[in-house]
Amino acid sequence: MLLESVSQPPGGPLMIADAIGLKYDRMFDMLDVDLNGVLEEQDFITLARSIAQATGVGLESAKGATLVLERQRCWALLLEHADANGDGQIDRDEFHRAMSGAFGDPSLLERNLRDGLHAEFAAIDADDDGVATIDQMTSFLTAWGLEHEVAAASATSLDQNGDGWITREEYVAGWSDFLLEEDTEAPGSTLLGAVA
Repeated sequence: MLLESVSQPPGGPLMIADAIGLKYDRMFDMLDVDLNGVLEEQDFITLARSIAQATGVGLESAKGATLVLERQRCWALLLEHADANGDGQIDRDEFHRAMSGAFGDPSLLERNLRDGLHAEFAAIDADDDGVATIDQMTSFLTAWGLEHEVAAASATSLDQNGDGWITREEYVAGWSDFLLEEDTEAPGSTLLGAVA
């Protein structure tokens, strides 16, 4: 598929016609930890376990258990939107349809992903002080599979006011940028690394 670039406005960021599709591809590749070309529920549970370990909350904690439950809920929602052939797997094309159907506008994102994002932020904020440090966010992003330097840059970009802390609101805004924003220069657009 050829991607068409939209003309760059004077002084503005380059817009890419299918930037969201590229972000979906990036997410799919990171979720497909066994590299079998399809997503399965175990991929989502593996991510939750990795996050619990990387953030230090552990799977036995309430936060760890909530992470697993929210990843399973996310999986069930995507499966509902995607698995037309009923094989219990989601291929790349199905994933695009499922992500768009489940999270493709602000109201869907709020309704279907808010609890999962709050559970993730609670794990990232392991010390319960209400904010995440750049290091805490970096640890979370390395659990997704990002290299440390890329994770640190992504974490830093979420700190929109530059105060050294990432609030729950900044975290949710970052995911909103990643999932909904065609502007590849938006703060959260590189949440899971560069879109290319």
